[in-house]
Amino acid sequence: MLGWECAAAVITGGSWDQSVLNSDIPVLVEFYASWCGPCKMVQRVIDEIAAEYSGRLKCFILNTDHDLQVADNYDIKAVPVVLLFKNGVKREAVVGTMPKEFYVTAIEKVLAA
Repeated sequence: MLGWECAAAVITGGSWDQSVLNSDIPVLVEFYASWCGPCKMVQRVIDEIAAEYSGRLKCFILNTDHDLQVADNYDIKAVPVVLLFKNGVKREAVVGTMPKEFYVTAIEKVLAA
């Protein structure tokens, strides 16, 4: 495998408001850094979730090294962190590398709210 395919789209500070805060469906964002090994593990889980929840949940990844302001806005001090948004409001957070079930549980809470 040459490259690493990613189902979750890359998001930046420039597209944050439109893609996350103004989304008509819930949004999951993984805050990561390219040098972070655990982030790559979480990203694989997020890619699976992106495929499984297609149409019901938007999934994005944000590189905190490139978009420090967005990370600061949400008090992200370490990566990986996954935040879930609904109607432009942060609803859930999963900090660190967790089993897929942790993310799914948080997603289901947000979808049901």
